[in-house]
Amino acid sequence: MDKLRFYVDIFNKADEEVYKNSIDNAHAYEWLKNEIPLFECPDEDVERAYYFRWWTFRKHVKKTAEGFVITEFLPDVPWSGKYNVINAPNGHHLYEGRWLKNADKYLSQYAWFYFENPNSSHLYSTWLIDGIFALSSVTGNFYTEGFLDKACAYYEKWEETHLTKLGAFWSIDDRDAMEFSISGRDEKLNPMRGVRPTLNSYMCADALAIARFALANGNREIERTYLEKHEKLKKFINDNLWSDGFYRAFHYKNDVCENLFEDYKGEKVREEIGYIPWMFNIPDKGREDVFNLLEDDACFYTPYGIACADKSHKRFLYEKDHECLWNGYVWPYATSQTLTALKNVIKNYGRADFEDMYCRLLVQYAKSHYRITENGTKVDWIDEVRHPLRDEWSSRELLKQWGWSKDKGGYERGKDYNHSTFCDLIISGLVGVNTDSENLTLSPVIPKDWDWFKLENLTYRGKSYTVIYDRDGSKFGKAKGISVIEEN
Repeated sequence: MDKLRFYVDIFNKADEEVYKNSIDNAHAYEWLKNEIPLFECPDEDVERAYYFRWWTFRKHVKKTAEGFVITEFLPDVPWSGKYNVINAPNGHHLYEGRWLKNADKYLSQYAWFYFENPNSSHLYSTWLIDGIFALSSVTGNFYTEGFLDKACAYYEKWEETHLTKLGAFWSIDDRDAMEFSISGRDEKLNPMRGVRPTLNSYMCADALAIARFALANGNREIERTYLEKHEKLKKFINDNLWSDGFYRAFHYKNDVCENLFEDYKGEKVREEIGYIPWMFNIPDKGREDVFNLLEDDACFYTPYGIACADKSHKRFLYEKDHECLWNGYVWPYATSQTLTALKNVIKNYGRADFEDMYCRLLVQYAKSHYRITENGTKVDWIDEVRHPLRDEWSSRELLKQWGWSKDKGGYERGKDYNHSTFCDLIISGLVGVNTDSENLTLSPVIPKDWDWFKLENLTYRGKSYTVIYDRDGSKFGKAKGISVIEEN
């Protein structure tokens, strides 16, 4: 059975194809067949979400006069930059898209777009250089000295505009693409400057990525400079943002960036951004038990995914007339960050005891990829934000009530939203493809109730592989356990 054809036919048939970029529905099957690793597993929800997310990802591949870019929204939105590009999710785009067979073709031009268009590259905080290094780790293309100069200039621009006397970076929740968060707003809902786990973790990761690119290009001076930046910021995050057993956002005493900062009015809110440092292996070992809060019904766990703020906090889901709220809603953007962090805790912090949690939360995430239509039909869906307490995509419901206003992005703004990862969590997490060596190696995290899976047409460092897991050898008639087959 051609699983890809089966799923593409379902998705195409149910789709209202209002907006088109370079690869429309009519050409989706052939493009996906040539580009993506094919995945089979015994959990239909996971398998279906995997293909659905690739099907939606290709909708955002856009050919421009400057090469290919990847969009976040399908309709043009007023707050986007050139070609309707928004830099906030570019790290997610690079991690997800790196598994395409021709990833360099589609994503290298996208990465360079940000270097050539600085007005588009610093609108929101993100982990661009780390994402480019993640791409390079799969393709084996570590670029040239010219790239290194561009990457340093990109980093230095952030230093010019956001580095404080503390030695850390300031941001506000809105520019972290996390509007109306609890930690980022005062009681009048005004955004406040903060030293947050977001931009600081991203810059810490980007500094290390530049050092790695410098090593690959034989530039030891830049390598040493950026390793020092990385280590200083890593120390700051661990020494100062870890407070009362969680990584938190802190705020300046005043606007002149003193060498002192404090938590806003003494409030101690735990937010999902506190897991971001593990996304880049920044925390000291021994702090990983905070991941147990992800399945704590009194804290982050909800029936519809991981809440982005502690449910027990007095300002959880505070009222605000806005479609994008980060005060406790469930965001795929943050869910994929947190699951990436959890994957790292398992693989790099020696916490195999979290493997079952990773699998449970990944399955829950997969199961969230749907919407019930007005006539009661269940359709495949990915959108901006889910309500944590009821079964709805809350941003969509509000935008629909407001008449799909043009200044909000127009009709079905968030449909097929490209603001998170899923396929990468399967490939690098569950299947466990490592990306730190020339040869393919695996560290799989397999659900206990799975007896098999298959990932084929996987492109890694210019070679094609099939990865099979067969618990007892009866499914595929090959060896028991994991098999890696290099294709011709």
